[in-house]
Amino acid sequence: MVVLALQTACKKTNNEQPPVITKLRAITPAPNDSTLTKVGSGQNVVIQGSNLKTVSAVYFSGFPATFNSALVGDDNFVVTVPSILFSSIPKGQENTIRLVTKFGETSFTFPISPPPPVVSSVSNEYTLPGQTITLYGQYLYLITNITFPGGADGTNIVSKSDGTSCTVTVPSSATSGDIIVKTQGGSTAYSSYNDKVTGMLCNFDDINSYSYGASVISDQTLYPGATGKYARMFTGAISAFNYAWYDPNRSINLNDVQWVPQANLADPVSSYVLKFEISVKEPWGGGGLMIRRSEGSWLYLARYEPWKAIAPVPFKSDTWYTVTIPLTQFKTKTSNGEGTGTSAPTLNDLIKTATTVNNTGKGPLVFMYINDTATPVTTKFDVAIDNIRIVRARR
Repeated sequence: MVVLALQTACKKTNNEQPPVITKLRAITPAPNDSTLTKVGSGQNVVIQGSNLKTVSAVYFSGFPATFNSALVGDDNFVVTVPSILFSSIPKGQENTIRLVTKFGETSFTFPISPPPPVVSSVSNEYTLPGQTITLYGQYLYLITNITFPGGADGTNIVSKSDGTSCTVTVPSSATSGDIIVKTQGGSTAYSSYNDKVTGMLCNFDDINSYSYGASVISDQTLYPGATGKYARMFTGAISAFNYAWYDPNRSINLNDVQWVPQANLADPVSSYVLKFEISVKEPWGGGGLMIRRSEGSWLYLARYEPWKAIAPVPFKSDTWYTVTIPLTQFKTKTSNGEGTGTSAPTLNDLIKTATTVNNTGKGPLVFMYINDTATPVTTKFDVAIDNIRIVRARR
């Protein structure tokens, strides 16, 4: 009985020791079931050590993690790395795992990295060298460098605290191609910077399918940041249900252009997007920039109304920016207005017109400013448009 009591006392003493972390390993089966060298948000990992049975809390870089206390063993347990706002990590807790038990706590230094960066879009794909470009996406923090085509790194990098965007100054030697973003979590490429060829339908310069309508000018003072020639659309207030797109300066009409390669007409409509750059000189508070193929029925039409984005307030932009409209947004008409119905079922249906015999993926394209509502528009419409193109959607 004395021996048994001593053994029990020793066992109790061992279990009441402060926790110890010796390593982290992956939870997945071999060959990945091995010691880890870094972890990231959302990852399930196994903490190994001793005296872990009474764990009550685990923190990764100061952020609490979740785990199932019923499945905790004395020498290991599974935990999910929490979502970490890397710009708000408490000072001194970077790359630190802190574990708290009934009998004490311990800290373990371990690399905790954000997921690889994601760049979904940029403010203006044709931002001039020396100017600031904004990248939008996720995990855009802990950036080590942003490299532009031509090999030079951008400067003056500033990240938003939640990692959803960052700004960078374009280097003077930037050419055309991929923007490479590297962070402590990995790297990614954005492939559409200053690309003046891929999918280009009209840039009003060397690729010019313009037919008639708005004025084509190259005044750099009227719309600062313009590159070469562009089309200017402008008008004053317009009445309710004003469809007079043919009024001077209220439309941009392109001749036949190759929307998508003929070989890709069987691709899903969601595979492609329409892009263009725009600068909005005057506050825009009503009416819509409507985009359609050139045929009388206006069967499929896409709407662009930035003043509706958050609340119905006049919209203005002091700089050029890139607009992206998925081809799925070209829709039929309903009682709610033009382009508010259903998308074209196929690219072939979207591009062909009533006079099309053999669809080649080619056809005219029209930008027009109209008001299809019962409310008169009291604001001016004064915009510049450039670099009209259709390219593959980013995945």
